[in-house]
Amino acid sequence: MTKDEIQFWMLIAFAVAFVFSSYKVYFIFNTPVEGINTKTQHNQLEDILIHFLKDLSEVDVDSDVLFDLIIQLEVLQEDQYKNFNKNRFNQLIQQLFYTYQANSLNELIMNIQQSEQGTSKENDT
Repeated sequence: MTKDEIQFWMLIAFAVAFVFSSYKVYFIFNTPVEGINTKTQHNQLEDILIHFLKDLSEVDVDSDVLFDLIIQLEVLQEDQYKNFNKNRFNQLIQQLFYTYQANSLNELIMNIQQSEQGTSKENDT
């Protein structure tokens, strides 16, 4: 083989490798992951948190104790919630602060409990 033939075959091999690797990268980034999507899971976690806070009898609790209580829930033991951690909990609580217009955790719990009582009274009439 001459030098030109070797260069030609090396160019062909490079082109084939480039096409193959480009396809693999495209395939990796455009394949949806298995399981529930992030937005749906976020909404489910928010509902779980709201229902837990609604039924919470002790209003005077801090966020660490609340997180420990929440992660012990049977619902959060499922595989789909295995990535629920303190950071995700803090994001959910912060969003609930804005939703329920609260400045502290105790105020948030009271607002959730009052809003749920208000909706149950409206449903009774």
